[in-house]
Amino acid sequence: MAKQSSLFNFFTKSPPAVGKSKPSPSPAEADLPSSVQKSNTSPKEEAKQAAKQAAKLDKKTPAKPKKPSSKSGINKLFGNKTHSNGKDSSPPCNFNAGALVWAKLEGHPWWPCMVVPQPLSGQQMRGKGREQRIHVHFFDEPPTRGWISTKYVRDYQGSDSTDAKAGGVFFSGKPVIRQGMVLADSAMALSTEEKLKIPLCTDPSDDEEEMGEEEEEEEEMEVDKSSQSEEAAGESEEKVEEGKKSGRRRPSRRAAEKGQKPKRRRIVVASDSEDSGDEFKPEQADGSSEEEDDDDEGASSGVDEEEEEEGEEEEGSEPETEPDSPVKPVKRKRPAEKAEKPPAKSSKAMAPSEGPKRTGPPASVSSDTKSKLSAFSAPDSFESTNSTGGADGGVTVWDHEKLDWLAEGRRKDSRRRRESEEDYDPTTIYVPEDFLNRCTPGMRRWWELKATMLDTVIFYKVGKFYELYHMDAVIGVNELGFTFMKGTWAHSGFPEIGFGRFSDVLVQKGYKVARVEQTETPEMMEARCKKMLRPTKFDRVVRREVCRILTRGTQTYSVLDGSPAESQAKYLLSVKERSEGGEGSAGVGHTHTYGVCFVDTSVGRFHVGQFRDDRHCSRLRTLLAHHAPAQLLFEKGNTSAETRKILKGTGAMQDGLNATSQFWDAQKTLKALAEADYFQETDKNEEDTKDGNTASLLPTTLKSMTSETDALCLTPKEGYELALSALGGCIFYLKKCLVDQELLSMANFEEYMPVDVEMEQSGGPSSFFAKTRQRMVLDGVTLANLEILQNSASGGVEGTLLERLDTCCTPFGKRLLKQWLCAPLCNPASISDRLDALEDLMAAPAQVQEVMELLKKLPDLERLLSKIHSLGMPLKGSDHPDSRAVMYEEVVYSKRKIADFLAALEGFKAMREIVSVMAAAAKEFRSKLLRQVVVQRAEEDDDNCADASEGKGLFPDLSGELKRWDTAFDHQKARSTGVITPKTGFDPEYDAALAGVKECDRQLQDFLERQKKRLGCRTLAYWGTGRNRYQMEVPDSVSERNIPEEYEVRSTKKGWKRYSTKEIERWFSELQRWEEKRDAALKDCMRRLFYNFDKNYKDWQTAVECMAVLDVLLSLSQYSQAGDGPMARPEVLLPGDNQGDPSLPFLDLRGSRHPCVTKTFFGDDFIPNDISIGCAGAEEDAEGQGGKEGAMCVLVTGPNMGGKSTLMRQCGLMVILAQLGCYVPAESLRFTPVDRVFTRLGASDRIMAGESTFFVELSETASILLHGTRHSLVLLDELGRGTATYDGTAIASAVVRELAEKIRCRTLFSTHYHSLVEDYSHQPSVRLGHMACMVENECEDPSQETITFLYKFIGGACPKSYGFNAARLASLPEAVIQSGHRKAKEFEKSTVTLRIFKKLCAFAEDASAGLDQFSALVEMIGTL
Repeated sequence: MAKQSSLFNFFTKSPPAVGKSKPSPSPAEADLPSSVQKSNTSPKEEAKQAAKQAAKLDKKTPAKPKKPSSKSGINKLFGNKTHSNGKDSSPPCNFNAGALVWAKLEGHPWWPCMVVPQPLSGQQMRGKGREQRIHVHFFDEPPTRGWISTKYVRDYQGSDSTDAKAGGVFFSGKPVIRQGMVLADSAMALSTEEKLKIPLCTDPSDDEEEMGEEEEEEEEMEVDKSSQSEEAAGESEEKVEEGKKSGRRRPSRRAAEKGQKPKRRRIVVASDSEDSGDEFKPEQADGSSEEEDDDDEGASSGVDEEEEEEGEEEEGSEPETEPDSPVKPVKRKRPAEKAEKPPAKSSKAMAPSEGPKRTGPPASVSSDTKSKLSAFSAPDSFESTNSTGGADGGVTVWDHEKLDWLAEGRRKDSRRRRESEEDYDPTTIYVPEDFLNRCTPGMRRWWELKATMLDTVIFYKVGKFYELYHMDAVIGVNELGFTFMKGTWAHSGFPEIGFGRFSDVLVQKGYKVARVEQTETPEMMEARCKKMLRPTKFDRVVRREVCRILTRGTQTYSVLDGSPAESQAKYLLSVKERSEGGEGSAGVGHTHTYGVCFVDTSVGRFHVGQFRDDRHCSRLRTLLAHHAPAQLLFEKGNTSAETRKILKGTGAMQDGLNATSQFWDAQKTLKALAEADYFQETDKNEEDTKDGNTASLLPTTLKSMTSETDALCLTPKEGYELALSALGGCIFYLKKCLVDQELLSMANFEEYMPVDVEMEQSGGPSSFFAKTRQRMVLDGVTLANLEILQNSASGGVEGTLLERLDTCCTPFGKRLLKQWLCAPLCNPASISDRLDALEDLMAAPAQVQEVMELLKKLPDLERLLSKIHSLGMPLKGSDHPDSRAVMYEEVVYSKRKIADFLAALEGFKAMREIVSVMAAAAKEFRSKLLRQVVVQRAEEDDDNCADASEGKGLFPDLSGELKRWDTAFDHQKARSTGVITPKTGFDPEYDAALAGVKECDRQLQDFLERQKKRLGCRTLAYWGTGRNRYQMEVPDSVSERNIPEEYEVRSTKKGWKRYSTKEIERWFSELQRWEEKRDAALKDCMRRLFYNFDKNYKDWQTAVECMAVLDVLLSLSQYSQAGDGPMARPEVLLPGDNQGDPSLPFLDLRGSRHPCVTKTFFGDDFIPNDISIGCAGAEEDAEGQGGKEGAMCVLVTGPNMGGKSTLMRQCGLMVILAQLGCYVPAESLRFTPVDRVFTRLGASDRIMAGESTFFVELSETASILLHGTRHSLVLLDELGRGTATYDGTAIASAVVRELAEKIRCRTLFSTHYHSLVEDYSHQPSVRLGHMACMVENECEDPSQETITFLYKFIGGACPKSYGFNAARLASLPEAVIQSGHRKAKEFEKSTVTLRIFKKLCAFAEDASAGLDQFSALVEMIGTL
């Protein structure tokens, strides 16, 4: 590949990819992208089987004499391919020049590419069959190119395709690959000619330069086969043998001929880090594991040792580092790439893993060489690989599949309850004792762990590798692309450094992963056994403990786990329910009471609350929409059928916990919090520390949930029993996952209260809107119908309001924007202050641009603070199994910790720069909110922030702390070495130890000086190392009579004697004691450093919150300036400020456009519309609508596809944007605040919850009628269409009457029931409006009609819905349309007749009726 030398540093650890023989895939796998059948035998076994098979064939069928050429001998040496027949050849490649594809070099990740001709020769394809290659251009900077095997080429569907996202085949978090995807996406919009004009790399690659030389050499080596003798052939084969034994390669010989030093190829185990230097040693792969287990019971690993060693070698190559650029790491000749399967010469089928059969001695050597090298091939992707194998090609039945007690239907849980029993626990399994006694010590420990967590994949540490056994190994092969190791029991693994990569893949796919570490060394194990009276073989194995269980909802992204793939929060939600009232679930008065606790484990913030809910569980649905859970916890047998349906619909992982023992009640939760000392360290940092009573340790939020009469805080307060029980279930699960201490010790608790509960407690709408902290209610239905967070098509963010607004530069800013979007403001003063902030920012473009550049440099500081807190915890350091774990990549992890810490420091420095940049402009800011977040807090305000509401700065002064940390240690040295050596004055313990060491050394030197004078010997000096230090070397020239009596001889050498004294020993003992303290302080220095940093957590967190607010305000200001048309500042008034009726809410929207739609479906500009509710609007006309200025309900009619639903969504999004404190795409907007937006849009069922389309419609409508207030905004689209016409019309009419006359809230009600329109045409509380259209050639034949949609909202009713126009656009058969039109005429005639009859009867009964009514009746009769 071109430019290889410039990018070669990315691949210093990548192994050379070696091809394996690949049989045809089975029918089940034929459709997979890279289906590769893999045997469960090792490459060495395959080589031996191939040799035996070849020997048998030699005996049965003598090989025909053939005169091999020198070229064939060399080809045998390098494993040349056998020519395949037509059946084995690969299908031709279907990609043309300019096609965008995913491509990969063997052993490297997928990369976005474009198929292009070779720029020097114009060649696009080369090779045939399995050797066929295609020339591609890699989207990289600088651009690179290369030849790729066609089997590693896939169609490119864009970066937003499922396969390119997290968990997909082509997903990668590497920045260079993400950048390549951006370049590929930009190229997708180009034509083929434009694509081929993209600048390519024109430098010849290494293999292209040498191709000519190779061909010339091969031609020179060609000898006429007919003239070559048997003797010459024998000599040729002997030379080949010698070449193999000496390990030479053709490039080395060529280099030797040129006088150059032969290149050596170092093969290294692939890993995710450059610090892993484990070399592959093939000679260690021999031996029997069973023999070693029998011979040596004291082996440190305790598992089948030889198989472990070979497994480490084989599987060490599997997890390969994703490189940063698609460049070949090592030059390789094409003849050695892939060996093909030859035609079968025997009736007995060859094993799928066997290579081509050869005759003669070279066959076994070649197979063995290829087998060893094949251990380094990496999986093409995380696709399922074939788990079948065996010599006969049949399905392998693993040992664990033969166990009766493990078979489905025969299992028992840990308490020996069968699957048919009610209390059966599927997460545990009973393992018979006699089976455990037959296991090796290490395998016994594995089964003991598996018995307690059957539903968890165990990553079991053996040496430097994590091993997967039995059913876990099958998952590893299927989900992670591992290869089975040899043997009858399923077994696979990977190096320690790859834990973060592989565990995250499994967790994202819904698995639970347990990390099991060795918590003692072999030496510690031997010392433990010596203390035992009679240690058994099960004792003579290193101790292993579970150090962490990872699930979707409990990821903390530690140094082992790696970095998160997305910025949005993932919540662990615990739910406790109590049903009340009504008869059964369908009772009218049936209500629910929920206790909830949800936590974002990456940040450590807990939300605890309890609330009553209606029979539709509206508040629970809203909670699930605002804080979408990744994992749910519930008490078994506690949740109702309705709740189970709702929880199931979230798609989150669900775990049922046993009552009391696992899902604690409130009393047990409070007792556990008091006994566990979770908040002890937190309380030490508080100035108001009490007398040590455990009650004072509880955070304020939790303390408020306990009874005031219980001084010990062990009794729950009434109304919080379920909330504390939900917290107990959450704590139990976090404790099970071993992250409870690090999360709870942060004491970051908030009370969760639904927004509509706050509204009920406020005592009325006026006081509700006047409160600063009150929020608009957006329930789950509204968020889904208006597509605020997710679109309805794919569930992604494309086309949503969140995507339109989100230009945040920081991850914590993105999370805050989502919170703001789910709960817009209600207080007009607060809304106006945010709008002032946007105007202030728009008035300072230079500062804004500089600030945005600085914000982009900030890491996810909110999560980093949580990580630093976890790393600095003293309690976790002593009690957690991780503190005892033996990690072989400790230096790598230390470097990661230091890198994270330094990244946090750099981030806070950037924050100070932001504050200094904004300082000059801040004086002119009108917004109190903006001044608070960008102005530094004065020292006198540190303890009293009551004046923050006046606009004083809240940003803490970090300069002192940052300066202190700058001088604490050498940052660059720590980053490179992974060790922190604190400077003097920073760490008192370390300083005291250093001072002690210096003092002891000074005393020893002073003693030496005194002895020099005493003996009169200037050459007197100390000698020794380690524990033999400080022995005085005295030359023999000093007389024995001068040697003091207290001198004791320690050692001698020719011409010298070495002495020690009591004083030397005393000071040396003291020196050793101080050195031990120094070493211990240095070892614990990093933890103490993080702990000291975490002491100022409140200041760091406040700074992060200020920057998050600034980031969101910048994002909103960018949207307010980037509109495609006029953007208006909304005017929000309190209900009493309306110039008309001071008590009525209103909405006056002029020239509005949809916030997320800038173009129509046909590419035209979006047509603006006016919407007025509760005030005089622009859509009144002469049809009697002029006197309905106060009407709160607008009936919207219009043709199908005329834009009614878009108009209603547009109105809802405008109100949300305005109360968010953002400019809106309109000419003007005046309105009173909306307390809640209700929607009933679209038609869909919930088939998994057993709810029909009509039932869903009525459920959403019921929620509106139950919870709607006069300050709500209701958007109802075509209610009643899911049932019979008369039923639907009747229900719709009743709902309109309820909304317009009783609730009197602002309502847009679209309908196609024209009888409904006629009924309310003269009602003063209802106004009519419709989406205008232009009809041409309206006649009896609907096929002649031409309807043009005007997409303009005007007053009055639309006469028809023009459904047949939609039928024609949908391509219904013309005969069907004509038949339907005739039937429609009949229906219309009968309806008009019935209407005339009703009016005629009314006229006859009305004595006051006059001529006008009679004339109207005559006219209607005439129309018939």
